Amino acid sequence: MRIDYSNLWNLLASKSMTKTDLMEMSGISSRVVAKLTKSETVTTDTLLRICETLRCGISDIMECVDEDAISVYQAFITLGKVTDENELYQTVSFSKSGEKYTVYVSKSRATKATHIECRANGTVYWVQFYPFGGMSCPSRVENVFIKPIPQNDETAIVIIKGKPGLITGLDEGIFVSSRGIPKSKNSVYVMSEAAFKLFEIQKM
Repeated sequence: MRIDYSNLWNLLASKSMTKTDLMEMSGISSRVVAKLTKSETVTTDTLLRICETLRCGISDIMECVDEDAISVYQAFITLGKVTDENELYQTVSFSKSGEKYTVYVSKSRATKATHIECRANGTVYWVQFYPFGGMSCPSRVENVFIKPIPQNDETAIVIIKGKPGLITGLDEGIFVSSRGIPKSKNSVYVMSEAAFKLFEIQKM
């Protein structure tokens, strides 16, 4: 079980209030608001001050959530912490129901002219096609995107923002699609951001 403060943010939005408004009116600090944003625990005194300020009950600002009942995507959004970053992607880590996840999220957005190629050498390539004026043969620019090395005790997921025209090489080697079944503990899921929102792990 974990505490979730989504109700608080929804309540603030319904009252056209910001987090800064809440801090000024209730006297809580930005450090406390940061803890609430990360769904971390705060004192009952803090919760009481918020309820008094907003004139609401405790269930209007928080609830207990069963981690087993939330999706991997919801856990990523609420529990994920950025652990590394480079010019190509951001690395986010979190745990859900005792399982560790490492998610690599592309910084660039893919388009229909973007192909993601997952190759047998364990590398994910970002391939961008650029049409030439009226010529029938487009140019192709290929770059290494990532070569993830998953640990035995984690699930590795590569997320491509936007809408890639094609993702190839899935469900053949170590790379697995969002609906695929991993062949080993070292499998790496590769999917679009939209597919990740519906993603649930299929058991081997």
